[in-house]
Amino acid sequence: MVYCSPCDRYFNSERSYNQHIENSYTHCNNVYPNYGYSSNYKEPEFECEGCDTWFWSSKAREDHHISQHSHRYCRSCERMFMNENNLMQHQRSKIHQGFGMKCPFCPTQYPTASALIIHLESGSCPSGTNRQMINEQIRRLDRNHIITTRQIEYPSSSSTSIATQRSWNGYRYECGLCSREFNTLQGLNGHLNSPVHEQKIYRCPGPRCAREFKLLSSLVQHVESETCGLMKFSNVQNTARGGINNMVGRMIQY
Repeated sequence: MVYCSPCDRYFNSERSYNQHIENSYTHCNNVYPNYGYSSNYKEPEFECEGCDTWFWSSKAREDHHISQHSHRYCRSCERMFMNENNLMQHQRSKIHQGFGMKCPFCPTQYPTASALIIHLESGSCPSGTNRQMINEQIRRLDRNHIITTRQIEYPSSSSTSIATQRSWNGYRYECGLCSREFNTLQGLNGHLNSPVHEQKIYRCPGPRCAREFKLLSSLVQHVESETCGLMKFSNVQNTARGGINNMVGRMIQY
């Protein structure tokens, strides 16, 4: 007979003993020596990536992952993450979400509402939609400034900043607003037409949150993270499928 010291149990055969080692929860969290049983004994082969514990079978390790590391373990992908936030980002990526967010103006699809808005803000959509146009549309929707900050004057949706050769300082092209230098005029113009020098025109409407953002996509990413509890991630995606205006309307109602 074979004796298991941690469990104080006897087994009639080596086979039943090995089945016990593989399936018993007692052996899922710790690695025990064979306690005097030396016939064909093998070292455990399966290591937990979360806590460096070893197991005799992949099933025992999987059970351990689920019971002890569920906050950072993706069961469907069998993948361990550094922390809970990394797991959340993974679960909200295209791997799990697919490409369910279709652009209303072109055939491209995206995994989240914020990714779709980034596409529109970038000006890469064939429709010609850009960041300035979106900002102007949101200001018209949000007349009571629930998600927008009050500004004395807003930039025009058609205004653009264009640097010329006069920006050359003898070494590089220099930004007149922040003195940052660029190797090419194109790089400087890209910098000037980015939101880097714009005001924070968006605000989170959460009752205990006062964060402000320069871009609608940044606000939506914040809401998707659920850090302020304004809306659930799934609610953001569902309302956005009815259109960006529909999603913004729901945010304003909150």
